[in-house]
Amino acid sequence: MIDREQVTPEPAPGQPTTDRVKGIFSAIAPSYDRFNRLSSLGIDRLWRRRTVRLAQVHPDSRVLDLAAGTGDLTLAIARQGRPASILSTDFVPEMLEIGKRKAEEHQGRTTIEFEVADAQDLPFGDDEFDIVTVAFGVRNLPDRGANFREVYRVLRTGGRYVILEFSRPTLKPFRALYHFYLRTVIPMLGGWLTGDRSGFDYLNESIRAFPPQLALAAELYKAGFSAVEWHNLTFGIVAVHVAVK
Repeated sequence: MIDREQVTPEPAPGQPTTDRVKGIFSAIAPSYDRFNRLSSLGIDRLWRRRTVRLAQVHPDSRVLDLAAGTGDLTLAIARQGRPASILSTDFVPEMLEIGKRKAEEHQGRTTIEFEVADAQDLPFGDDEFDIVTVAFGVRNLPDRGANFREVYRVLRTGGRYVILEFSRPTLKPFRALYHFYLRTVIPMLGGWLTGDRSGFDYLNESIRAFPPQLALAAELYKAGFSAVEWHNLTFGIVAVHVAVK
């Protein structure tokens, strides 16, 4: 007889859980960069450049990059923004190790360090950072509210939280085409590159389940941020939200 109290319900298809996210990203880490380039047709580089501009990085800025993965945004900030320092963090060590190797080739003035850390429970003191960034990571957090509270805590007054994330295209015909692409091409391409189609089925569903632009802004206001704004890129496929402490 099955003890019903001990049965753990299966998460919804696009629902992030710690075990699910760690399992997916640790498995696909070696192919993650290649998948990003192919699936976005290289446009992801332009999205990151715009994100760095919106972050308003200065030469003396201390930057914390959350869910940094293989370090693409970390390195874009270092090359384009040239802050004093960047702490690049992720809770999947396999992804972060790739970022470390890529950063070894960086020759700029910015000090780049890496640390395994959970974006929902940051091991840093209050008011430590001028800017906190995250690219395509907030969607994979089981508790966004905890992340927003933690970022608010570690930012100095006047600091900026800059979120690059998949969002909802503003034009209905384009949105339908985009969702078709998510349902069909993304799992097929991801499965071909990594052998893990189910992981990319999750990524597709997580994008569709993520709050649209206005709803995400409301969550940031609820966490205490002010002057929240967003910028739609590529017809709203992604949006950059900027929130000020």
